[in-house]
Amino acid sequence: MTQLFPKGHVANLHPWEHNEVAPAIGAALAAGFPIIALHLTRPAVEIPDRAKLGMPSYLEAGRGAYVMRPYQGGKPPMGTLIVQGTSTTESVVKILPELEKRGLNVKIVQACSRELFDLQDQKYKDSVLPFHEWMDSTVITNGGRALMHSWLSGPVAEEYAISSDWDDRWRTGGSLEEITAEAHIDAEWVLKGIERFVDERKARLERLRGAMSKLS
Repeated sequence: MTQLFPKGHVANLHPWEHNEVAPAIGAALAAGFPIIALHLTRPAVEIPDRAKLGMPSYLEAGRGAYVMRPYQGGKPPMGTLIVQGTSTTESVVKILPELEKRGLNVKIVQACSRELFDLQDQKYKDSVLPFHEWMDSTVITNGGRALMHSWLSGPVAEEYAISSDWDDRWRTGGSLEEITAEAHIDAEWVLKGIERFVDERKARLERLRGAMSKLS
């Protein structure tokens, strides 16, 4: 359905692998966005076997966000990770078996475009990122934390963000492997960040409950 937006409204698209580019652009064009900013994927990543991993089709990128890994049934949930970016998503894909092995029952949502996601009906949005799960989430990104504010639920979530500006510094450069390691977004660092997020979940939620209890 074509929708009209104010002049200058931008649809930011962050496909994490090349197959997601066309669905995302097509959806943004169909929605009538006057400006479409395509943040191209550059590293040569291995395209995963989505069916084997239980992931949705790349066509779901046109909906702005989709569930890459749902909570595992019969186990207590441990929080939601909202991932954006090529190198970061590749790192997440690499550690999926390790998440299972370590019993880290986290939900992983792939975030291609906040603007496209906001256009979806409430039923779909609640199936991907319901409000209560959003409050119990953080982000994984190859960009800066500030660029993920539309996905961050608040300051507590930001404290656990796994991002390339983890130390508020520019990266020094080097090979892709060197840069992702320095940026703390390679598979090893992402796994560490997820473990911290899970291990401190009780404290995180207590802080949120405490803040809510003081509201009149």
